[in-house]
Amino acid sequence: MRQQYGIFCLLVLFITGYQAQETSTLNPDWNGDPLLCTNNPVPTSAPGPIPPVPQFPRRAEFALERVEAKRILNITLPDQVTMYEYLYDYDANSLIMVKNANGFIDVEYFYYHILKKSTYIARQYCNVSDIPTNQEMDGASAVQTAAGWHIRPLNEFFLFASDDPNRRITPIYLGQDIVRGIPVDKWQTCIVDKPNYRTVRRIWTFAQRGVQTPVGVVGELAYPVQAIISASVDFPNGTQALEVDEVFNVLSYKPYIVETSVQLAPPKGVFCKTGEGQDLISLSDAHISWSNRFSVRVEASTSLSVQRQGFHIRYDSGRDGSSRRLRYDWQPPGSEDFQSVIHDYGNELTYTIDRRVGSCKIDAGTNIDDVNPGSNPIAFFIKNEAMFLYSPPEKAWEFNGLRACRGNAIVCTVLTMQKDSFPPMVESDLGEPTGENWGATNIEYAWSMRSPFSRPMFNRSKQFDYPVSLYLRLFRLNNPEAGFSPQNIRTENIEYEFYEMNHERHPQDFDVSICYRSLNYEYLHLVFTLNVNRGDVIDGNHIDRRELEGYVHFTLMNHTGVQFSRITDLEIDHERVSNDVTVFFTLLGRTPKPGSPSGFADEITAQEGHDRLRTAINNGQYTFSFRMRNNSTVQFNAATNSLKSSKHYVSTHSAGRRNTVETYSSGAQALAIILGLIIGIVVGAIIAAVVRIVRKEPMPDMPTSIRNPLPSINFHSKKSSPAAANTHIDEWNNRPIGKLNQGRRIDYVLQHRPIEVLNDYLFAFASHVSYWDSEDTMLLIMKEILKLDNFEPEPQYETIEQMIKSNVLNYFVTDQTVKMNELRPYLANLEQLSRLISDPTNLVPRLR
Repeated sequence: MRQQYGIFCLLVLFITGYQAQETSTLNPDWNGDPLLCTNNPVPTSAPGPIPPVPQFPRRAEFALERVEAKRILNITLPDQVTMYEYLYDYDANSLIMVKNANGFIDVEYFYYHILKKSTYIARQYCNVSDIPTNQEMDGASAVQTAAGWHIRPLNEFFLFASDDPNRRITPIYLGQDIVRGIPVDKWQTCIVDKPNYRTVRRIWTFAQRGVQTPVGVVGELAYPVQAIISASVDFPNGTQALEVDEVFNVLSYKPYIVETSVQLAPPKGVFCKTGEGQDLISLSDAHISWSNRFSVRVEASTSLSVQRQGFHIRYDSGRDGSSRRLRYDWQPPGSEDFQSVIHDYGNELTYTIDRRVGSCKIDAGTNIDDVNPGSNPIAFFIKNEAMFLYSPPEKAWEFNGLRACRGNAIVCTVLTMQKDSFPPMVESDLGEPTGENWGATNIEYAWSMRSPFSRPMFNRSKQFDYPVSLYLRLFRLNNPEAGFSPQNIRTENIEYEFYEMNHERHPQDFDVSICYRSLNYEYLHLVFTLNVNRGDVIDGNHIDRRELEGYVHFTLMNHTGVQFSRITDLEIDHERVSNDVTVFFTLLGRTPKPGSPSGFADEITAQEGHDRLRTAINNGQYTFSFRMRNNSTVQFNAATNSLKSSKHYVSTHSAGRRNTVETYSSGAQALAIILGLIIGIVVGAIIAAVVRIVRKEPMPDMPTSIRNPLPSINFHSKKSSPAAANTHIDEWNNRPIGKLNQGRRIDYVLQHRPIEVLNDYLFAFASHVSYWDSEDTMLLIMKEILKLDNFEPEPQYETIEQMIKSNVLNYFVTDQTVKMNELRPYLANLEQLSRLISDPTNLVPRLR
């Protein structure tokens, strides 16, 4: 129904406009809608004293509640309520209007000096249009002044009064009234547009002087309360075609601006292209620039993923950009390990380093394939680092003032630009380019000051030196033929937030020596000595060690004739005793060049660089002066013949003099260990004995032997048949655990040696290798073997020697000579048996 009424309204306006262009249809007697007001006759003021015409400030801030009622040919449409907020500044020639219609917020920025108006639709999209000029029915239209196009004074902006003869508006006093509980003066203005048959009547009410308001007592400056506006369009014959009634309730009126510039900044990430003549600047014009070297931690988030992705950037643009390098540490998707990727733009190389396992991969080129910024924002940032970091576009940024960022904790300066047909579209799942591009991408930088009240860097003005965020908003029309509308736009957002910005760079940030070691490339660890002409200056407070390290790095590069990146692991150490400075460094071989015949660039080798440096040192050419913080200088000279491999270096730190390096053979080291153990055992035994004596504790009894627990064993033969043996086995398998080994003990303990009684733990480590050297073990084995053949020795025989001397083995030797031969190797190992074998009158003759 509303659409039908709207079409009908437009049709009526079209007819009236057409008829207005035909001079033959103009009614010379028409002077306005008589139902509203006319210019002839002119309305008269109310009787009684007339107060002064209200005066208005040059700056104001206020809100309006607009209630609109439309009536077309006696058909009344539903009321519409819209909220507005205005920030009016005549001196700044600017106007900002915020419109809230049913929750849809649009913001309009009026740039009167270029006659352009930027409308931020739903605070996400920008539409630029022209500001109308000299429209007597439009208070926001621009007027011509001596300085150019300008915003109207506030009294004309309200279309209340004007003294300009070209657009004169004379208000008529209607008397006093009470509006919203406030005593007011009522004024009426009437504007008649005869060519278009339009009539507008405005009844303004202003708080009377002396009335108390939230901003104080009303004085000379007006305090508007309400405006009732009635407008109509008539046919030439005087019949009313359309009438619109509006009620404007003025709320929170202030004759000044309270809102700060932070709150007036345009919406985030929206760029308005106003066309030719737009005042665009470079980042440097706003005192924003990335330093030549820095490191910063970055957190990336996108509208396609709730998970944030982090990476750390280290950047060095070099002196002229020829040695530009970038390193970023990140965790690739699907990987559990972090990677360090170094892009060497000067040599067109990419180093991919896994520092956990010490591996390295070197690829030619630094280009990264097109990626989907929503799914892989890290690779997208690195791919476009030249646009974001190294060389941002010039004269392409719109300065949007100051705005609170990262919550309300930081105030940032904001600049926005737009890059058309960027970036290429890539499928998020397959990672393949679609062949199409995004329509445009808005890029917004937000920078802050690390220390707003600190002094600027040498030779530079105070600037925004801390990046806070980089915000990208990608746009594309779903149906280009349908035109611009919020329903026809596809968007994606990417935001990079920067933390821990540091302008210092350590030489090890771009160290690729791990690649040379893992790939077996040439490299040398070298050291040489610098003599100092002054004592006790290196460890004082007047020398900048980092600056000295950088100076030595450049001198090494000059004397070796290699690139800056081929000198790594540089360390400067001061020797207090000799007051010399020792310089350690690694000289890398030729720069890799994948794809070339040799695999390396056409450069000098590490050995050739070593020879050049040695020649310079030995000829006294390696010398330089260094200025300290107190403006004094110190002279450094390389000591002759001091260049050598770092493996041969001997420090004098620990003893204050040169140490003597002694070496020992492996046999001497083993003997020292054995002697140490023996001394430790003896000392432990003595200490344990002393402790027992001091405590008056008795020494423990020493066991003498292992006795058979059975009271007696008869020694006789019990021969049995095979059937009996099988029965014996079956009985054994079914025997309860308590009757194992025929009820005899099944565990044995070796006898202690006397020294072991003092401390059992010192001898525990040898317990499991001493079984076969123990007489008790041999006795146990002998008894058990004899029992298998039904020979049971008497219990009084506690040693093998007693068994042999008493001829216990006669039966065994006579009837079981084969098994005796099997026992001979065990018996031959015993010292006691050896003495018996040497006696021909004993057991040996019987064995023969």
